[in-house]
Amino acid sequence: MPPKCIKISQSDTSQESIADEDIISDLPRNVIDCILGKMPIREAVRTSVLSEKWRFYYLTIAELIFDDNFCKQLQKFALVQNKCHILSEYELELKYQFDEIITRSLLLHPGRIEKFTVCVPNFNSTRVPNVNKWIQYLSRKNIKKLTLEYKKKDTVRHKLPPCFFSCLDLTYLKLRNFSFSPPSPEFKGFLYLDQLVLLGVHLVSNCFESFVSSCPVLQSIVLRGCSGVHHFSITGSKLQRLCIKADDELESISLENAPNLTEVSVTLDKVVIGLESNPNSDMVKFVDGLPRVEILRLNGKFLQLLAQTPVPPILSTSPVSLKIIELKGVNFTNFDEISAVVCLIRSAPNLQELHIEASTIELNQEQVSGCLKLLDCTAFPLSKLHLVKLTNISSFVPEFKFIQFLLFSSPSLATMSIMRGAPNS
Repeated sequence: MPPKCIKISQSDTSQESIADEDIISDLPRNVIDCILGKMPIREAVRTSVLSEKWRFYYLTIAELIFDDNFCKQLQKFALVQNKCHILSEYELELKYQFDEIITRSLLLHPGRIEKFTVCVPNFNSTRVPNVNKWIQYLSRKNIKKLTLEYKKKDTVRHKLPPCFFSCLDLTYLKLRNFSFSPPSPEFKGFLYLDQLVLLGVHLVSNCFESFVSSCPVLQSIVLRGCSGVHHFSITGSKLQRLCIKADDELESISLENAPNLTEVSVTLDKVVIGLESNPNSDMVKFVDGLPRVEILRLNGKFLQLLAQTPVPPILSTSPVSLKIIELKGVNFTNFDEISAVVCLIRSAPNLQELHIEASTIELNQEQVSGCLKLLDCTAFPLSKLHLVKLTNISSFVPEFKFIQFLLFSSPSLATMSIMRGAPNS
């Protein structure tokens, strides 16, 4: 019986060869490094078992990310290692593994490190990981993007070591719950830093102003819950975005030589009212420092600070670029706050959207309502305003008088949304 002939088409052989081909391994090395850098660090290390060629690829990752996901995986591992499930032993195992993995990843890394992110878990004991050792090593690696976060906010925060100021190639810096001391006189500044995020950082000896002035290309500053600063003086010709949420009592704020700011957000929990040493905290000087602002977010406490000096009906300098105003915690029975609100929106000829969240208490309603009745709604029309959103309205008379003022002053108004009570109710 003659043997059967088996036909193998050209398409079948080509598909088989494609299936057997290792396309990923043949990619350029810089592409492989980029792919590994986008993976969780645990998964990137696991690629070392794929083949002999992949054994050490993970060691050259330019971005080392030890974030919350990494901590969750490590917690599971530490719990398995601690057979007795004793909390103190589990904590020690977790902290040891955390220190060991990150330290070894740095010491064994042969190439450049462009991005380094560490979120330190909420350890109960006082001993901290080897943060200083990490920073010292990174200062020799031309680190560009650095994120160091302590989840636990202690009264005594971790003090940055002097070698931190040797990371001269930084372009992005984010710190949480650290203590920031003034650098040495030899420090010439972070000349490439364009983004700064400080969360819960204690600024020793009011060093913030001098530090910012040593960063000439800063474009974005975010400060939340920082302590040690009572007088903010912000400078920066390249600065475009400024976000301040202050927990401490703020006495003054000034914006000088910041002509390119387009987005400003200031929220205060406490404010010192009535101090004669606050010449910079008035509406006129504040708005004069924002010639190109497009989005402005303020809260009621900051409006009180701006209203320490008499607020005019309208500012002589108009923020012509201002398109969106968002105000939170506005007390419609506080004459100073409402005066600042009315002055601000009247002075913005191109205002398009107005968002106000009220926080009104029943006090001095008659005085504020009487002043709102006297407002001339035709003298300074809000000709470009087309969207108004009011939340947490409590049906107080001053609130209705303000709504009436907006309706009569806004010929182009298309949508007005009014929500009673809390925003999510």
